Amino acid sequence: MKGSDVDSMTKLLKQHDVSLSAVRANKLLISLGLLEEAERPSSTKPGVVKKYKVLSEAGLDYGVNEENPQSPDQTTPYYYKDSFEELAAKLVAARDAEDSVKKKP
Repeated sequence: MKGSDVDSMTKLLKQHDVSLSAVRANKLLISLGLLEEAERPSSTKPGVVKKYKVLSEAGLDYGVNEENPQSPDQTTPYYYKDSFEELAAKLVAARDAEDSVKKKP
């Protein structure tokens, strides 16, 4: 069982000096199968669907989906501080692999 001390992706990337934006990290997490996009109907605009990110079953090894106080119909992923180093290593490896593919002619 991982610790219960969690924080946002943005804060943890900065604390661990990982040169990734939270947006890029989320895209990488989706490609790794650790994060998924979910949908919910807009509470203010009928017929509009809002998208948000949730940790997948595999992603729950690295964090939790906490209820978003501004939107009770959705959650926000928060990541375990004590295992973020391992997750950061996966993100950096995925970024480097993605970047090396883009550089090939």
